[in-house]
Amino acid sequence: MRTSKLLRPSLHYSEEPVYHLLKKTVEHLPHKVAVIDPKAERELTFLDIDRESDALARAFLDWGIQVGDRVSFLLPNGWEYFVGFYAAMKVGAVVSPMNPTLRQRAVKSQVNDAESRVLLVQQDLLPMVEKILPEMPSLERVIITRHVDEPGDKFFPLARLLNQHAPSFTVPLPRIHPQKDLAALPYSSGTAGLSKGVMITHFNLLSNTIQSMQAVEAGESDVFISFLPFHHIYGFTYFLCGSIYLGGTQVVLARFHAEDCLRLMERYRVTVVFGVQPALLAFLSVPELDKFDFSSLRYIWIGAAPLVPSVGRAIQEKFRVPIARHYGLSEASPTTHCNPPGCPKEGSVGIAVSDLEDKIMDWETGKKEMKTGEPGELAVRGPNIFRGYWKHPEDTKLALRDGWLYTGDIAWMDEEGYVFILDRKKEMIKYRGYQIAPAELEAIIMEHPAVKDCAVVGIPEENLGEIPKAFIVKKEEVTLSAEEVMAFVAERVAPYKKIRDVAFIHEVPKNQSGKILRRVLKVG
Repeated sequence: MRTSKLLRPSLHYSEEPVYHLLKKTVEHLPHKVAVIDPKAERELTFLDIDRESDALARAFLDWGIQVGDRVSFLLPNGWEYFVGFYAAMKVGAVVSPMNPTLRQRAVKSQVNDAESRVLLVQQDLLPMVEKILPEMPSLERVIITRHVDEPGDKFFPLARLLNQHAPSFTVPLPRIHPQKDLAALPYSSGTAGLSKGVMITHFNLLSNTIQSMQAVEAGESDVFISFLPFHHIYGFTYFLCGSIYLGGTQVVLARFHAEDCLRLMERYRVTVVFGVQPALLAFLSVPELDKFDFSSLRYIWIGAAPLVPSVGRAIQEKFRVPIARHYGLSEASPTTHCNPPGCPKEGSVGIAVSDLEDKIMDWETGKKEMKTGEPGELAVRGPNIFRGYWKHPEDTKLALRDGWLYTGDIAWMDEEGYVFILDRKKEMIKYRGYQIAPAELEAIIMEHPAVKDCAVVGIPEENLGEIPKAFIVKKEEVTLSAEEVMAFVAERVAPYKKIRDVAFIHEVPKNQSGKILRRVLKVG
């Protein structure tokens, strides 16, 4: 038992549907601006979101959408996401967000797997949807945002629906059971294989919204910049729910562009940034970064992919604000750990959020709890842990054991309860019986002044298991050899951890949350 382990205070989580987050904020801040969408040239107050989502909820009810029916979103970030999301929440539908850059095969696969009845799609993606519509039998209606043309029977412009169904009386809302009924069905990123639907209940999502916002100490006066994609659980929870819960204001970006983002941060006096490491690297590469005024900014939080210490220090120096990591996964809605703002530890994802238990288990059997400082698989248990994988009961049994979610991440915990993530269990490199964490080697390589980005993967080698191979993106106008990289790492690690091969590439393949797609590198 760790007697010195830091614990956060317990919080209260009402057993209410997610849309109550919006309703409660509307009660005391109806006319405050909630969402600024510069691309659409539109600002919405909390009351605007409530009224327009009521109108769309009326359309859903007229179409016979019931509690548990799935509604897919194929949209970039924008004001329409909030209206669509809260309309779905009000009728008890389950929102299944999709990456708007997906190709038609992946879109068809996710819609069919979710058996969605309605799809929200932006006008410019409509031609793709029209091509595959006959192959998505469950799909009854398509709502088009930023609509221009009148395409056909199954298609409905969002603007027209909002005008036609603007309610003159309260929308009759169905009964929702927050502990049982699903609110969201995001699909796992699939970095290590096929993606699966993650079943998140209203209680899971509401609980983690409160846990997350309390952990980062955000409040009503904060202004956020929302460039994290809403189709990813990080952006989904923090912006569709978190900022609404707080009564904060957010500036929404449909697509991340570093200089545009910095300009908007300055213009709207942004106070808090939630981001990922690739965004930070993009900020650092902006010419004349020092010309921007970030005096309103008070904190930068980094999640998803690991933060290389040298990148964190460079950002802290340029922006002159604290930077810290938090951590989570789709199955936890997502946040499980966060550095206390007043005492972050470099390299750590922090301590458990309120009302979440955590432990480190041996990664072979998952049955033995490890001692302080010893690596193993991180397991967590709390009100935010998902109900299971959609249509994958066997995978659910592997992930959920006696109420504990086995995260698949290898980590260790110090005496105060700070957790240090080493790497994904599936991505550990097995060399001559040793276990090597790619992220550890990547952090070392990133310290080299000639390296812009990198990834390390295990390459099968006869009689050795796997050898660590580094894929390097060099900075412009520098020279760097494979031998230099291998020597640089060898000076800083145990002999068995040395890099055995190096390849130079133009770009490290990553998903939108910044996680390295190692399988792409392994297959060449």
